[in-house]
Amino acid sequence: MEGPPLLQAPVGLVALKVLGVDEAGRGAVIGPLVVAGVLAEGGSEGKLRSLGARDSKSIPREKRKEILCGIVREALGARVVVIGPAEIDRESLTQLELEAVASLIAYLRPHEVVLDSPVHPKAIPGFLRRLVGLLGENGVPLPRRIDIRPRADTSSPVVGAASILAKVTRDAYVAYLRRRYGDFGWGYPGEGKALEFLLSWWREHGSLPPICRRRWSTVAGIISPPLDL
Repeated sequence: MEGPPLLQAPVGLVALKVLGVDEAGRGAVIGPLVVAGVLAEGGSEGKLRSLGARDSKSIPREKRKEILCGIVREALGARVVVIGPAEIDRESLTQLELEAVASLIAYLRPHEVVLDSPVHPKAIPGFLRRLVGLLGENGVPLPRRIDIRPRADTSSPVVGAASILAKVTRDAYVAYLRRRYGDFGWGYPGEGKALEFLLSWWREHGSLPPICRRRWSTVAGIISPPLDL
């Protein structure tokens, strides 16, 4: 399901600028959420695809930095928004991503936006309305088209480029946090390392580490484990 495109005056002779947006770390229990935007010239999709721009999850971790270097040379601009656990505990992920996307649009000023949907397809029109409202409240010129779709990182090379930027950025933050706090894997609740790290920290300190999202059900299970009857 897709909301209606947003139309403004034609761009004219100015080169079309397309912003791809994606995130990394939404489902993690440890570490930040990173929302990334890559600004590319319209018509550069083929070049980005040839450089390897696609869903970062389909790319081996050791290859992502190499591909990102080529993308950055081709792109018109790039920016990331890093959202820490404390901020995530205070606000919903959807609202935080909405604000992050608005800030990327305000900074990079694209003519068109393609966004990997952070919400269920039925909720896309509502998310789009809130995004338009937030941009208007802050006096940001509206892109002439905003395309929000599920799995956009697999169908749009510019969103794939943003997916890689988000993942590489988050991996760098996680590597730093592991050096400081200990090895917790990549911070996702399905990883044994992440759960072992949280349980060990709780037993030793009687609290949770500041890099942990406290509202997650995984964390509640560690603090109040179910009785084995």
